[in-house]
Amino acid sequence: GTGVPFSYPATAKAMTPEPVLLRRGKAFHQRVQADWLANASGGTVRLEHPVEVRHLPAGARHFRRGRIDVFVDPSGDFVTVVEIKATAWDRIKPANRRKLLASHRRQVMKYADTYIDRDELWVCAGVIYASPPRDLAMRSEIERYFEENALQIVWYDE
Repeated sequence: GTGVPFSYPATAKAMTPEPVLLRRGKAFHQRVQADWLANASGGTVRLEHPVEVRHLPAGARHFRRGRIDVFVDPSGDFVTVVEIKATAWDRIKPANRRKLLASHRRQVMKYADTYIDRDELWVCAGVIYASPPRDLAMRSEIERYFEENALQIVWYDE
């Protein structure tokens, strides 16, 4: 959580070229984080902010480490938790759409719940996607899903 965009460590595997989609996703991730650093106000922006989340149900003593893509420190009793996803919605099979949405929701809510339960803070939580699907019905389905789950959604390129 230093405020500096995350850079991936050099390893022997780094000699193998990454798939184009992965490179594009990382570039998008870094672009969004740089925008938050340059433009956010009302708190301290922390990138790749570490957080311990409960691995098991409430009351459990087991925790896992997570890393929030963009975290804005408390402004009074309020924090912001944002995950960045370069999901190409037009390439997702209809049968897999809800499962992927649920995965994104669970991830961001795990982080948000930590601040709600542990620190008793209000949380604005959401996901930034690169762009919406071309199909308007699919876009409406995605936006409705987020609304029903009290999460913010942003289409970055709009």
